[in-house]
Amino acid sequence: MKSMTGYGRAEFSHCHHCGVIELSAVNKKGFEFLLHGPREWQFFEKKAQEIVRSSTERGRIRLSILLHPQSSALPHSTKDSSKTILEQLDVLKKICESGNVPFEPSAELVQRMISTTTQENIILPLEEVEEKLSEATQKALSALVSMRTEEGSTLAKDLNNRVMTLRNHVQKIDTLTEGLAQDWKERLLQRIRESGLEIDCENEAIRREFTVFSERSDISEEITRIFSHIEQLEYTFKQSQPIGRKLEFIVQEIGRELNTIGSKSQKSEMTNQVISAKVEIEKIREQILNIE
Repeated sequence: MKSMTGYGRAEFSHCHHCGVIELSAVNKKGFEFLLHGPREWQFFEKKAQEIVRSSTERGRIRLSILLHPQSSALPHSTKDSSKTILEQLDVLKKICESGNVPFEPSAELVQRMISTTTQENIILPLEEVEEKLSEATQKALSALVSMRTEEGSTLAKDLNNRVMTLRNHVQKIDTLTEGLAQDWKERLLQRIRESGLEIDCENEAIRREFTVFSERSDISEEITRIFSHIEQLEYTFKQSQPIGRKLEFIVQEIGRELNTIGSKSQKSEMTNQVISAKVEIEKIREQILNIE
């Protein structure tokens, strides 16, 4: 069992520059992949998606490429670009003089020109860095999957405890249904006697009504199906492949059976147990939304 949320990070370096690949994942019913990085490297999205898809099937996955020059490369980059910057300043000075505009270059302007020049050197063609990006993406993915697996183990423990609680509620409901039809019959007859009325229990129409009520109040089939669904939940929890959608379906079916039992409930104690079971199934449903 794996969670759908996770984070992974890996560094890469190439040609005196280094960067970071960050992968983050959040809940989503299907699979969605987003890439944020230099415009020149947007075509890496297809390759990155293939890598990520190899180990994830659900979730909203975001891959971010963050670049920054290595400190050792800064002096070299600045030195190489100083001539270009001086030429640009000279051109700017002439333009200002021709328009009678005061030319007063500031340190901020020079720093911005340096940053622009070195930034152009950072963005290399994708063909040169794709292998490095792929390797870093794979490392970040491994970290993300590891985090998903660890969180999935925590979710599994919580879900197993909640399913055990749900089973206890259903067992109590099953116990409360024993002799329900006979109990209803005796209470009905008691109320009739207290009202001074007479009723012939051997009358065919009366016997038919008792039979109809007995069938309508019988929840043995619903109880059997719920126990079967609970066993499916416990079995599915142990599987290694993505199980989120299957769990959602099973929980939905348990909810339907509990609704049916609630509509047939004739005792306040049973109604309370049904409510408690539905509360627990909602908690299980919320947790399952986090599972891949």
